[in-house]
Amino acid sequence: MPYLLALDLDGTTVNRQGKLGLRTKAALLSARARGHLVVFATGRRDIDMFSFWEESRYADYLLLNNGAKLMRTDTKEVLFNHVIAPETAKQLIEKCLKENWQLHVTSGDYWAINKWNDGLQSYIDFLGTAPTRYATLEDTPWQQVEGFMATADLKPICRYIDEAKLPLAYTLSEDSCVDIMIENISKWGGIQEMMVLLHISPEQVIAAGDYHNDLPMIRFAGIGIAVANALPEVKAAADYVTKNDCNHDAVAEIVEKFMM
Repeated sequence: MPYLLALDLDGTTVNRQGKLGLRTKAALLSARARGHLVVFATGRRDIDMFSFWEESRYADYLLLNNGAKLMRTDTKEVLFNHVIAPETAKQLIEKCLKENWQLHVTSGDYWAINKWNDGLQSYIDFLGTAPTRYATLEDTPWQQVEGFMATADLKPICRYIDEAKLPLAYTLSEDSCVDIMIENISKWGGIQEMMVLLHISPEQVIAAGDYHNDLPMIRFAGIGIAVANALPEVKAAADYVTKNDCNHDAVAEIVEKFMM
């Protein structure tokens, strides 16, 4: 039975340097040669993929923005893309400008912030690209926002989303970073859309991850896997926990155990 292997990237598939290990590369090539499909299911946005694009081709698909956007890796064709409603994006951007809360705005290759902070430089160094600055709503593509990030001011921003009952969801992708997207978006939701496109069932999905935003796909996939370095609650939800962590080719272990 062919599987769809859905893999979180950071903390799961790539090592702490953001690279695929040699065993992982070989395992992914072997899985695809056997007729299985691979999707990197990540909270990353287009901008986060700049330095990783060549390695992303070890998968057939990229599921970006925590499940909101699906791309083919061979052609970069976008198969679906759920953007934030313009009025909702407008309301959040204007509130953050008024309160001087730092809000990252992303749409495709566009990335902008309204306020600088010291922690931003390490992220810029990691990506190899820098954001533009916006000072007004009109500086942003508010009618086509794919997602927001909150870092320096994540607590008041999330509190405002709740209090204003904005039709948005947010999830921790790292300890100090919240990804903000439209309601009912998740990696598992994106995988469900893929299942319709590919005519496969949940039983044909193997999903692996390490963090909070990986929980739905681990719970609902035919086989849900947590890597050895995953959070305790992620391990508790999994059908299998790898012996190896992300620095030691946990994905190669998954492929060898379930797909060979």
